[in-house]
Amino acid sequence: MAAPILWRAADHENVANPSAMRAVLRRAIEARPDDAVLHYRLANLELDQYDFAAAAHAFEAALRGDRPPPDARARLARCYNSLLEYRKTLDLFAKADEPEYERGAAFWALGRLGEAEAEFRAVLRGDPGHREACRGLCKIVRESGRTAETLAICEELAARGMRHAQLLYDWGIALALNGERDKARAILTDPGRVTMQSLPVPDGFRDLAEFNQALAKELLSNPHRLGALPANQANRGSSRIHSLFAGADPDLVRLLMRAIKTLVAAYPGATSGFDPWAEARPTCAHLRTWGLLQRNADFEEWHLHPGGWLSGVYYVRLPDAVSAEGAGPGCIEFGPPGAIVRAMPDFLPVTRFQPREGILLLAPSHYRHRTIPSRVDEDRISVAFDVVSDEARSDRPHFGARSDLRPAKTDIPLF
Repeated sequence: MAAPILWRAADHENVANPSAMRAVLRRAIEARPDDAVLHYRLANLELDQYDFAAAAHAFEAALRGDRPPPDARARLARCYNSLLEYRKTLDLFAKADEPEYERGAAFWALGRLGEAEAEFRAVLRGDPGHREACRGLCKIVRESGRTAETLAICEELAARGMRHAQLLYDWGIALALNGERDKARAILTDPGRVTMQSLPVPDGFRDLAEFNQALAKELLSNPHRLGALPANQANRGSSRIHSLFAGADPDLVRLLMRAIKTLVAAYPGATSGFDPWAEARPTCAHLRTWGLLQRNADFEEWHLHPGGWLSGVYYVRLPDAVSAEGAGPGCIEFGPPGAIVRAMPDFLPVTRFQPREGILLLAPSHYRHRTIPSRVDEDRISVAFDVVSDEARSDRPHFGARSDLRPAKTDIPLF
């Protein structure tokens, strides 16, 4: 049996709602306009709400203030890149000697692939656990046709102890494209690891129907929903609620979190043989949670959850039209990465699951999935979450046997 997970507080559990926080920070900034930390905190609040223009303005103010936090410049660059202002990012780092992921992302967006590749390699040299740099480097190298080198990159990162979801996703692709089909399947698609089970009835409720009715009311009345989400998010029309604990009755959300933790603790453990995902099971973690409200044509595009280890969704309310038949209205599907679909269309299947109210679905965070729109004017309400490791990257052990990893066979330095 796997060791128990030590749980930390969930994201946003112990913070005020965004409107209250914004008002307090703005009053504090009026009194102390040169305080870089206050501007930085306001910027992070706006960034969490996907208001990149407001966040950029606040980060710029932080950089003009006294002793700005060390990562303020990188966070400002993230805003510039999200606003498609790539030249501003490059200007921001014009005098920087250290590698910067956002500079690489700007090069990538501008089609300067050689410079982007070099920047991502430099980032990974210093921080082998950098998920975004891993994604960028693997994609550039893979799409240039260097599939063997992509595998070498993934196995070098794995040999250095990395097991994050983005690496597992890219590693699985690289294994498949290099003919190592059994290992690719072991990483990318184990049907037994997508589980659907009934939530334990939370304390104080007669049954799940009563709990779901109360939770649906809580989510629908939450005033902090986000509707206009950036294109790099999976949401297509859906509303998202980050501030789940800022509604009228946050104890309902805490009851749900408690039940989720119970089912995560019972989730199946390692299998025999090659199993790098199970090796990454955290001993200390927290839940990153958000609500999803969908109607009509709203859906989630194909995506993974690169910041998690295990991810899931709890179904609170579903339209009667949800069905696995035909086009699968309202269902969730798991399928292979796009690179495998294009190169090996028959290698891995797409598997469809029909949600049911009161059911919790769990799957590894790197499993690619999407939802199908219900096409009816009724609420499809769910709560999604990631189990996020709180273990420091520098403290992570080198998982697994080195016999599973071949030395890189390339004359090009990987990092």
